Amino acid sequence: MKKLNQLSVGGALLLALCFGCAKDANKPSTTPNKAEATVPRAAVPQSAFNLWQTCNGTPYNISGTNGICVPVGNCSTDIDAAQQKSGQNATGMQFNGCFKGGSNAYSSASEQAVFLADNVSQWNGNEMGFVKTLNDNALKAYLQGGGQYYTQVLSINDNGYHTYKCQARSSNTHQVDFYVDGVYKCTLTNNSGSYYNKYYYFVGTNHWYGGSNPTGQQIEMYNMTTY
Repeated sequence: MKKLNQLSVGGALLLALCFGCAKDANKPSTTPNKAEATVPRAAVPQSAFNLWQTCNGTPYNISGTNGICVPVGNCSTDIDAAQQKSGQNATGMQFNGCFKGGSNAYSSASEQAVFLADNVSQWNGNEMGFVKTLNDNALKAYLQGGGQYYTQVLSINDNGYHTYKCQARSSNTHQVDFYVDGVYKCTLTNNSGSYYNKYYYFVGTNHWYGGSNPTGQQIEMYNMTTY
């Protein structure tokens, strides 16, 4: 694994490319198996993250809390992130926070995302989490893995604070269940990926590729936890 302070802009751009090929899931969601109930393994504190930027969107620790803010920068290409320094084996994650977005970006390549990733060198491994596209302010559940990328829209124009959780299934390691405020929302399946008990890094990131001024758009993450 590369250390964060040695992460190249090229590596960060690969992260953006990974997100840029999204396609909406076209299969109906299935009800989660109640046997998949989990217990939090560990909190992920502010100190566990490296904060980095490629232009002027500067991530920072939110004073007086355990939270991190990742603002959207406004350079023509602007990638900013809070990336966990060292990972852990996990089957899912949860955090409280918000995706304060908009619909003023030129394309869906501009986005906000909070996710678990098992490859933070090439950014082409297994990933599960939440992504908001900034051309339509749509928040989606997403899976990446094996060259495939699947999403399901969860909400539109919701910039409020919620509890977000995704949990891989042990009974089918290609499936992940998604929850908002403790309410089951959907299950995504990617038969080209595998998500249960991988060595994951917790990441929050923004990508901006142009549009009208995104001032005020940002991710806030609090009470970050892995399962």
